[in-house]
Amino acid sequence: MALTLPRGLSLVKLTVIFAVILCLVFFKSLFLPSSGVSPYNLAPAAESWWHGFKGDSSAAVSDVDTELDYSQLQDVDLTSEITDFEDPVPAPSSASSAGEAKGTAPRPTAPGRMYKPFDPSVPACRQLPGADRVVVIVKTGATEVFARLPQQLITLAACVPNLMIFSDMEQDVGQFHLYDALDEIGPEYRDHHEDFDFYHDIHRAHAMHGDVSLLGSQKGWNLDKWKNIPMLHKAYTQYPKADWFVTIDADTYLGWTNLLLLLNRLNPEDPLYAGCVYWHGPTQFAQGGTGYLLSRNAVEKFEAIRTPERIADWERETSTICCGDVMLGVAMGQAGVDVRGSWPMFQVEPPCSLSWTPPYWCSPAITWHHVHTYDIQALWEFEKTWINRTWTDENPGSVPYLYKDAFEYFVQPNIADKKLDWNNYSGDKIFTKPAEDHVKEEHDWDHKSDEEKQQMWDELNELQKHSVESFDACRAACLDDGDCKQFSWHPGTCKLNESIKVGHAVETSEEYASGWVLERVQAFKESQGTCEEPRFSID
Repeated sequence: MALTLPRGLSLVKLTVIFAVILCLVFFKSLFLPSSGVSPYNLAPAAESWWHGFKGDSSAAVSDVDTELDYSQLQDVDLTSEITDFEDPVPAPSSASSAGEAKGTAPRPTAPGRMYKPFDPSVPACRQLPGADRVVVIVKTGATEVFARLPQQLITLAACVPNLMIFSDMEQDVGQFHLYDALDEIGPEYRDHHEDFDFYHDIHRAHAMHGDVSLLGSQKGWNLDKWKNIPMLHKAYTQYPKADWFVTIDADTYLGWTNLLLLLNRLNPEDPLYAGCVYWHGPTQFAQGGTGYLLSRNAVEKFEAIRTPERIADWERETSTICCGDVMLGVAMGQAGVDVRGSWPMFQVEPPCSLSWTPPYWCSPAITWHHVHTYDIQALWEFEKTWINRTWTDENPGSVPYLYKDAFEYFVQPNIADKKLDWNNYSGDKIFTKPAEDHVKEEHDWDHKSDEEKQQMWDELNELQKHSVESFDACRAACLDDGDCKQFSWHPGTCKLNESIKVGHAVETSEEYASGWVLERVQAFKESQGTCEEPRFSID
């Protein structure tokens, strides 16, 4: 009996089908991550620790594309609902898991939860343990949306499953929705308070397709103080099952992996309200620009006292106070939740202006404030590289980066004996020769009288007076000062600094030059030790 193919299935068609199957297998092996490659899909170059390892093939990272494919986010729900997890599944033994493909077995995280299997179509930072239990709130304003927000949307938004962006006007930026934080403010203030004149101006301009960024930033600042309390309530309403709520400004960089590692050490059932603590009169509060952290329990206590009468009181006080973060401190105090300090994990400077001093060294860096768009991009590249370097399939994202590590990335490669057209923010000691045509120093020296300036000059020694004449003379003054680690010079002024700063480039016309005493910088670094344990500390 002759062997025949099923009707309609010729030998040619069978060959074509077989070829298609082979192609699918080939492309699957090409595009899906293998067990030897970090799913973060990064490949540093060589030369330094942040560019990968040399010599040890077991620690090396494969040479893959260095950019995340953000086009994948088109199919990802960027404001996904938080879901409850099942009881944890015991982690497989090393013997049983050794031959399994990456991402096929659940990874245990905090008690009572199960890590979802790795999904190669979603950025790995979005799937780190605990990521979907956190709501990140970004506060911005309509006049700065296109100046500050885009960099957050192409960096942080890739990692945060539950992201809410609040402004003073509802709008969409690409696929991202911006919520109006102020649409529920009582009509007594929204319709009559002078701060809200600007609110109505930007809404009218937007309706006419005008450029709202031209309407001014100072008025936007006055309106900004009304947002903190309403947007917390709106975020809780959207995500009532979240464990944590973190608020940042649009010019704040959030170290996502370090934040998750901190939260893994905390209990959301504790009433926690933490950040960089400031005082406003008798009120202690967490400074909004550095970001602040609220546990579910703390937000529930806030919601429990949020009555119509209390809302009216808060709006009345907001109308007379300076700042929205102060008002949140007032509200949380009334809810019985005192603010706790998380400095230096949450702090006010970007890498270029931070004073690299011992209190920072062994702490994880979680927020950086006053960052420009290029700072956000640089910090994002650093964090991606760090994750790539420290990734393990058994415990992904488990190694925090410390200020020590950021120092090795941002500072050491960028300092030198001499850098022209560069201001390194020195200023602990300023030697300036009084002259009518002298450029301003942006320091209190500018505001002193001529007699005071002359007296300061007369009190200097000869080496210090000579230091204003040239870069080399300024360097000599720094070397003569045992505490000086860096200096800057421009005609007529020499500045010395005890702490280490990087600074930034300036226009050639400013005639600035900066230098560092590299031996003293290295001695400072070595004196800080190796940081065997990260200092996750909340006061």
